Formats: sequence, C-alpha cells, structure tokens
Amino acid sequence: MTPALLTIATHAKFAAELARELTIPHQLKTFTDENDAAMAELLGKVDVLVWGAFKSAWKNPGVSALRVVHSTGAGTDGIEFAGLPAGCTVCNVYGHQWGVAEHAFLLMMALHKNLFGLDAALRKGNWTPQRPYLPELRGRNLLILGLGHIGQELVRWGNFLGMKITVLTRTPSQVRPDIPGLPFVGGLADLPQHLPLADFVVVAIPAASGTIDLIGAQEFALMKPTAFIINVGRGPVINEDALYQALQGKQIAGAGLDVWYQYPAAGQDRQPARLPFHSLDNVIMTPHKPTAETMAYRWKEIAENIARFSRGETMRCIVRAN
Repeated sequence: MTPALLTIATHAKFAAELARELTIPHQLKTFTDENDAAMAELLGKVDVLVWGAFKSAWKNPGVSALRVVHSTGAGTDGIEFAGLPAGCTVCNVYGHQWGVAEHAFLLMMALHKNLFGLDAALRKGNWTPQRPYLPELRGRNLLILGLGHIGQELVRWGNFLGMKITVLTRTPSQVRPDIPGLPFVGGLADLPQHLPLADFVVVAIPAASGTIDLIGAQEFALMKPTAFIINVGRGPVINEDALYQALQGKQIAGAGLDVWYQYPAAGQDRQPARLPFHSLDNVIMTPHKPTAETMAYRWKEIAENIARFSRGETMRCIVRAN
C-alpha cells in the first residue's frame, strides 16, 4: 500500500536535514518563531509536528489534524500534554548517549587534571604545577545518577578507565540489562550513603517530580572537598543556590556544567543562571550542544518513525500513545 501524503511541520532550521531523510510522500511546512496564533493555525493543517515543544495555546479548537508530535530529542518537558488534540501520539528520540557520555568524561578529565590551569601556567613559562604529579581517573569512585541511555554509556566509559562505579536510579526495582562492571544499583534514597565516597558525581537524570533540587546544601555537605560534580542531565536537579555556594566556598573541588537554569530565546545572548557561575575559577561551563553525529542519527530515526506512522505500523519511542 502506498503511504498517504503527510503534511509535516518543523522549524525552518531543521527543514533541510529532515527533508533529506524523509522517504515517504510528504509536504513540509516550516515556522521560524512560536507565535501562539500562527502556530495554532499551522498545526490545525498538519499531520505531524517535529519539534521539542507543544503549548496548549497551539491547539486549534476548530481543527484537530495533528496526529503526531515527534520531539527532536529525548526530553519532552517542553510539551504540554494536557493541551494536545485527542488521539495525538508523542514520540521522542535518543542517540545522544554517546556524545553526552564523551562530553561528561571530557569535563571530568579537564577538571581532575586542572587542564586549563596547566595550559595557562605553561603559556607563562611555568613548568611546575601546584601538585608534583598529575592524577588519573583509574581507581576513583564514580557515582552516576541515572541508568538510562546516558547512564549506561557512562558505565561503559567508567569501566574502560578502571573506575569504581555505583549507580543510583529513580527505578531501582525495574529489571536492568546485564551491564558488566556494575556491582551495585540503588535508589535515589541511597544518595546520602554514597555521596561521601564519591570522587565524581555525574548527574544524568531528568528534572521531574522527585529529582528537582535532588542535590542541595545537605548533599554538598556530605561530599569530599576533593570531589567534582558533573551535570549533563538537567540543571534544576542540582539546586542553583546550593551549587554556587559550594563552589564559591570551595566546599567541593569543582563542577562541569553542561545544563543550566535559564536559556535564551532564539538569537539572543543570556547568562545561563541567575548567579555568576562565570566568575568562579573551579567551573567549566558548556552550552549543551548536540554532536553532529547525534543529530544525523536522530534525523534518520525521526524520518523512519514518521514512515512507520504513514504505513500504519507501530512507532518507536512512544512517550504517549494515541
């Protein structure tokens, strides 16, 4: 059976990449901003929205053509599910775990070895770092929060580097895949028991009920003064004020932050937090950019999932069924 012509909407910046991967008859409509009235009019005429957001104000009460909202990433926190038309399926997509895990260990290594400090010193002709020898990651205690796609890849990296790994997850009772080198999986309630042992804490869980402000002043008080925290999950999992105070007061050794507390509108510049993390010398700040390889993988997966929908087949990565 020949798939029916689908009308698909996506942001103009993604149109070329998505169109390149689509293999079914389609009509592609684009938008460049998210004006509520314009989006409601557009989405009343399309079958599929490929975008990381949906606002209740975009629902067109007179027309409900929209049948699929496909996120361009793993997160669906920008989608207001209550406002979706009846029968609308929501899907997400992964493929980010390889790049995110790589980035997490980039931050860990740079902090642990004082990479920027060594570079700055040697540019001035100083060959003698503060410490006589550089440290390794091998043998260090790595505490990972989350055992989803990213968490599992972090375990693989940690094993390769010879680290001692503990994972805490929101759902410890669920059956987990057999992951070599992972002797213990606990729940988030076990955090106070494991924080004092950790040399590195890597946050790889979403901001949701039970995880927002999961790490605050009490948790930082339990950590070693030599420990580092890395956040590649969501900013609000770590309380902003408590994190700033712990770093400013050198309560912990440092942080690598790839996710934040406030984000700019398109085309604008904005500090990523209320507090001046940029003024601290024990923080590495990065803007949570996906890799080219991640996005190439995602466009293929999104296009194939839309093709499955057009053929009447079960879609992959369904977050909410119709």
